[in-house]
Amino acid sequence: MSVPAESRNEQARQFYNAAATTSTDFAFMNYGYAPLSAELQGSMEPEKYCLQLYRRLLGDADLRGKKVVEVSCGRGGGAAHVAATYQPASYLGIDISEKNLSLAMQRFSGVSALTFQVGNAEALPLPDASCDALLNVEASHLYDNPARFFAEAFRVIKPGGTFFHVDLHWKDKDPPAMIAAAGFMVAAVEDITANVVTALDLDSVRREEIVMSFPEAMRKDFRDWSGVKDFRAYNRLKNGEWIYRITRAAR
Repeated sequence: MSVPAESRNEQARQFYNAAATTSTDFAFMNYGYAPLSAELQGSMEPEKYCLQLYRRLLGDADLRGKKVVEVSCGRGGGAAHVAATYQPASYLGIDISEKNLSLAMQRFSGVSALTFQVGNAEALPLPDASCDALLNVEASHLYDNPARFFAEAFRVIKPGGTFFHVDLHWKDKDPPAMIAAAGFMVAAVEDITANVVTALDLDSVRREEIVMSFPEAMRKDFRDWSGVKDFRAYNRLKNGEWIYRITRAAR
């Protein structure tokens, strides 16, 4: 009898758990966005390009007093920034990697209104119509069934709420169409591939330094994954195999 193939969700969980137990020096896990806002241009924050991606996704959204959820929040850097800057009533970060969340809780325990919970994007541990806004940043391409996640997002967002989605995808995939098929009204779609590649160009030295913090046997995989210039992820974005888009949609 053949052994069932391991799910992509479980592969991702194991990958991020391994990373979390090996290198703890970074709080963001996305590829970033350039150019930086005027506020961030002079910042000493080493992960400012990653932070800028959240700023670009949310823009001038008013989240004050709202219940906000981020699915696949990773190590919590974006969650902490949005909770502190946009001042929601509550911000819940959900992630499949318990090791990611352990790092997030250690680093950001002092951020007001911010909590974290282990959960699967395709079966969210939330009641129907329980949040005003939901964020998903550079994650859904790793799910077993992205359409199931988009349906879950539609289920848990209140009518009148907003779905903020940003991710890479192969040229033959169409996440905005899948989001619309889940029931959302797509308000805006923005191709930011060139901006992401520029951010990786500007941030490559820092990313390589992170790769070098891993044991030698793990470095090739993490270099390909982390967006270091001239390696797999970077090359796929640079040559157009991958497209990177923002989708903002109303429930």
